[in-house]
Amino acid sequence: MTLPDAALPVIDVHTHLAGIGQGGTGCSISRRKFRSALFTLLRWELGILNAHRRGRLDEEYRERLEREVASAAEHGALDAAVIFAHDRVYDDSGAAREERQEVYVPNEYVLTCAERPGVRGRFLPAVSVHPYRKDALEETARCLERGAAAMKWLPNSQGMDPRDPRCVPIYRLLAEQKVPLIAHTGGEHTVKVIRRELSDPECLRPALEAGVTVIMAHCGTNSGVFDYNGFPAFCRLVRQYPNAYGDISAFNTPGRVRWFARVLREEGLAEKLVHGSDYPVPPTAWWSLGALSLGEVRRCQRAWGFLERDVLIKRARGIPDGVFRNAARVLRPGSLERWGVRTTVASG
Repeated sequence: MTLPDAALPVIDVHTHLAGIGQGGTGCSISRRKFRSALFTLLRWELGILNAHRRGRLDEEYRERLEREVASAAEHGALDAAVIFAHDRVYDDSGAAREERQEVYVPNEYVLTCAERPGVRGRFLPAVSVHPYRKDALEETARCLERGAAAMKWLPNSQGMDPRDPRCVPIYRLLAEQKVPLIAHTGGEHTVKVIRRELSDPECLRPALEAGVTVIMAHCGTNSGVFDYNGFPAFCRLVRQYPNAYGDISAFNTPGRVRWFARVLREEGLAEKLVHGSDYPVPPTAWWSLGALSLGEVRRCQRAWGFLERDVLIKRARGIPDGVFRNAARVLRPGSLERWGVRTTVASG
């Protein structure tokens, strides 16, 4: 049965789990990255600056995200969030390269978090399987059996080339079970870029040709002065392939806020956009001052949660309601029911 637009839930298709392994999560963040100014600022913004000293960083991060979704739902802004795993970096031989690893979030941790009592209906797991792994197909099949709603890749930082023939069996499985691939495109500054050329949305053409639903994270946009700008390539692909989409994650940051006007100006693009926040990146309405009035900025900034604030700013900037509900259309069929996401939401 096809649900009417108003019955579709609002889903944030781009949120990150993270941790350093405290509590047996299996997560890791390199010492250098953890101590960096960026990650220190993020911990401060989240209210977990010294959680690692209490041995509870992973737990407090997860609890904050759970509260974020619950608060956003209570205020009618959001119903659920897709939470990301992040696989290891592998080289061309299929060997894990620990020295290149900055962030690692195991699939099992993401799946377990989505299954936790008390959060049913709030989280949908997106797993991450590097296609160069010796067990890539087996791990993908295992995760899909557990109910994964999507696959997440960060090609330019994880070192996988979506054009590599080793991706083909993964594509077949994803296409067969209608599991979308959420793949980073455009600029990247949170984790180290290993292969800059893999920022190009064109690299995802083989997945699209194989029938995989592809959500190009950030729509190929650049966030830094010297970043590759893949937005024109993104637009070509979404107009050529019915199974091509893009998420508007991290648009409420100084690097990408300028892209609001462009995506709204592109005729027919809105129907191919999906809402995502890029949590825990803090969204700030002040970057939109001028496009928004001072009163609108202050209203958006009053929202405690990053997830709710991101939705409020995007609605104020004119992002159509359908964009916030498109994830419910493109995520793996049956995922909403499998993870208990309700199919009615108020607010538009």
